[in-house]
Amino acid sequence: MADSIRLFVAVNLDDSLRQSVADTEQRLRAAGADVKWVRADSLHITLKFLGWVDDDVVPQVAQAIAQAVQGQPPFLLSLAGLGGFPTPTAPRVIWVGIEEGAAELAGLGQRMEQAMEPLGFEREEREFSPHVTIGRCRSAAGRPQLIAAMQRERDRRFGQMQVLRVELMRSDLRPTGPIYTSQRAFELEGGASGRQERDNV
Repeated sequence: MADSIRLFVAVNLDDSLRQSVADTEQRLRAAGADVKWVRADSLHITLKFLGWVDDDVVPQVAQAIAQAVQGQPPFLLSLAGLGGFPTPTAPRVIWVGIEEGAAELAGLGQRMEQAMEPLGFEREEREFSPHVTIGRCRSAAGRPQLIAAMQRERDRRFGQMQVLRVELMRSDLRPTGPIYTSQRAFELEGGASGRQERDNV
């Protein structure tokens, strides 16, 4: 039986954006709510969650991603705004919003759905909504204080970066939280490396 690994496709934030988001996250932590916060080095935008994938299928997944990014030039991404799913007043997921680059991310998300479907990965039923997850509420403890803190940060602007690649990420579940590791990077056309696919392992 083949081994399997837990995978997703993502755009990772650069160090500057990660620090900017982490600074806001730190202020939200001070509210003392029961939230599992995402570590700064794990902040990303998920394009497609794949789940458990057999090792022998990973090369096909990589090929599908490489084909999906063809024709997509690098683009500007800017982060602004703070909110919660399903609503800001009863958040289960706390997120940072996308300003510039939302259309390009949505297009890439759609391409990933199309590319993965022939490999047996089901399409998402919900419409793709690009965002950066920064925390997940475990209970309602401290909710009023958290909502007040989120309200103060709701219009914050976090900065911008150039998106040059998407990455196939491995997720290893640990008691302290998941550990994300880039397996392969796929350069957008005209990206920094000049190569469409870069193997990081």
